[in-house]
Amino acid sequence: MTGEMMASDLPFDQRRCPHLREPRDGPVVRRITTPAGDQAWLVTGYDEVRELLREPRLGRSHPGEQRARYAGDPTYDQVMAADHDAADAMHAGVRTLLKPQFAAKRMQDLRPRVVELTEQAADRLIAAGAPADLREDFSHPLIRLVFAELLGVPPAEQQQCAELMRLAGEGDLTGLGGYLAMSAVAKQAAPDDTMLSRLVATGIGIEQTVQIAMLVQFAGFGATSKQIDYGWLLLREHPEARAAAAADPDRLPDIVEELLRLSGSLSLPRYARAAIKAGGEVIGEGDLVLLDLTRANYDGEVFDDPTGFDAGRSPNRHMTFGHGVWTCLGAPLARLLLQTVLGTLLTRLPDLAPAAALPDERGPLSGGLPVTLKVTW
Repeated sequence: MTGEMMASDLPFDQRRCPHLREPRDGPVVRRITTPAGDQAWLVTGYDEVRELLREPRLGRSHPGEQRARYAGDPTYDQVMAADHDAADAMHAGVRTLLKPQFAAKRMQDLRPRVVELTEQAADRLIAAGAPADLREDFSHPLIRLVFAELLGVPPAEQQQCAELMRLAGEGDLTGLGGYLAMSAVAKQAAPDDTMLSRLVATGIGIEQTVQIAMLVQFAGFGATSKQIDYGWLLLREHPEARAAAAADPDRLPDIVEELLRLSGSLSLPRYARAAIKAGGEVIGEGDLVLLDLTRANYDGEVFDDPTGFDAGRSPNRHMTFGHGVWTCLGAPLARLLLQTVLGTLLTRLPDLAPAAALPDERGPLSGGLPVTLKVTW
């Protein structure tokens, strides 16, 4: 932003500092200039963000034919400059297909396998010895294996699928796309109770099944990885929370929710399809609106001591996973992974610590995290 820094752009060691938070008595809906030089509305208040997430006149696509205003990188944002009715239909269709796949019962059935995969990942990390990169040697391989399990890849093929996911993350989509297409055809011939098979059974076809499966993997991988990194780094700063979780695993879900509130790093770009009143301002038709979920999670009108870590905070209605039709469908899986991974690290590697001072260099897509996360124990 010109003249200011968005909360989601702040380095890890600064993001939660009180002096970098907007005072609640300041404007919670205001005009700013984006890095691309366009005007936008920045919305930071919890109630205002929540209300606008339910607003049907706000959508991902630009309503007009003119060049859309850009939140940051025009190449990325141009994807959203499309017919908004078509975008709505696509969004609703994908949610309808995916929502049953993340039902509470399915996540509960997945839990034992997630625990098993996490224990195996910890075994490999410990056997390889310190120092290690927590991200590259532990969390990234583990998350890929969990997504392979979620999709319904047989255990004997999960390492192969995980490697194809890694290559896809580097830009080579051919291998993963081909593997998932082959798997979807096999599920069509011999159905089972897995995500790929259930998607094929809806009749959407092999190509769309593969597209949705890849969407699930790509959308979930980066966000879950960042949440694990942030969660571990925040627990390092709060030994009392680490001790509480280690002593009583039943406290871990509440601790994870507070980690999610503090570590959420997201601003959702949306476009107004008609004039909308919010926070005492009138957002014009076609205007770009940035819904800052990060700052909403630090709203002192909603959260007591908003920049503090409260391991027993209740209720904790943070918006790290969005709200309404923009709620992240993968939230139950993210919670399951965070609880399992952090619990395992606390018990198996209680002395896990950064191997050296964290590097100042931040990756362009890292959400403020260091580019490497070297650890020892």
